[in-house]
Amino acid sequence: MKLRFDRHEMADALRAICSVAAIRTPKPVLRCVRIEAQSDVLLLSGTDLEVGLRCAVARVEVDEPGDVLVVADTLSRIVSECTEETLNLETDERTLHVRGEGSHFQIVTQETAEFPTVPTLDDAADFTMEYGVLTRLIDWTIFAAARESTRYAINGVFWEAEGERLTLAATDGRRLSMARGEIQAGSGSIPRAIVPGKALALLGRLASEADAQAGVKISSNQLLIRVGRAVLSTSLVEGNFPKYQDVIPGDCDRIVELATTGFLSALKRAALLTNEESKGVRVALTEGDLTLSSRAPEQGEATVSMPVSYSGEPVEIGFNPVFLTDVLRVAHSDTVTLALRAADRPGVIRIGDNFVYVVMPVNLASA
Repeated sequence: MKLRFDRHEMADALRAICSVAAIRTPKPVLRCVRIEAQSDVLLLSGTDLEVGLRCAVARVEVDEPGDVLVVADTLSRIVSECTEETLNLETDERTLHVRGEGSHFQIVTQETAEFPTVPTLDDAADFTMEYGVLTRLIDWTIFAAARESTRYAINGVFWEAEGERLTLAATDGRRLSMARGEIQAGSGSIPRAIVPGKALALLGRLASEADAQAGVKISSNQLLIRVGRAVLSTSLVEGNFPKYQDVIPGDCDRIVELATTGFLSALKRAALLTNEESKGVRVALTEGDLTLSSRAPEQGEATVSMPVSYSGEPVEIGFNPVFLTDVLRVAHSDTVTLALRAADRPGVIRIGDNFVYVVMPVNLASA
């Protein structure tokens, strides 16, 4: 193998590969990146056996094609720390040589035959959609997925494609987030899937252009996403996702529109005087005013008010402030709609017609 590559493009691809390659593993080969030099492209592959990623580096001049396997983090740090626009790469029997102006790095290689196969999406996708829309749907849902739970079916984000609409949903049992976006579907039915959060968190690294297109293919045990010159693959979570539609209340009649930034700031300030014993923030909605308050024994109290356009019946309800700030941080909207019913009923945050967030209340006595 002998070639020259654009350092910036290679550095970006290696950073993405390193986010997939296993760090602590009894299989050293999973710490590696596979580099395949073809006549006009350089293909990089990494996997931890659950999530896989293939990236193509196009700005490359290949003199001699070849295939090599090296530790991903080692090569990534070398490429990132160099300052040249282009670097030279060459292999001999057991060594990968990386050369720049005044620098020469020699990396021990491993056997490529031991590296697992990383899937690629060569066939037609089940559906395509705008990459920016897909990443927004993921932002709106991934934070609500369970982190540690014996109910494995909620340790991921549920995907359901019907007609020209993709629905994503996630829950940890105390809150539910649901988002929808438009797709261009192919022919045939598309399986439902529960996708691990790790794979979805990597999706934002695959392209920098929000108007890029993402192609998605779902099988019984795997999801593939193609964005630009990258293909992300992941195994799916087994189990039956809860019927999320049944969780969304339809009787919340105390409704107010709030400025996202102002509401987030008020929540963060009101939460300053909460502790382990008193995790809740009291939300009091009255005519023209929204008041957030908290109390921590032996610390003090906090009260934050903001004017609102509201003239309905008053209501008081307690929420874990983390559950509210989580969603406001990823709102991607100047305003949100807050809908309440009673102190013992869930609250709902909506953004337009495509996002619904349901959060369970906490006991006001501890708020």
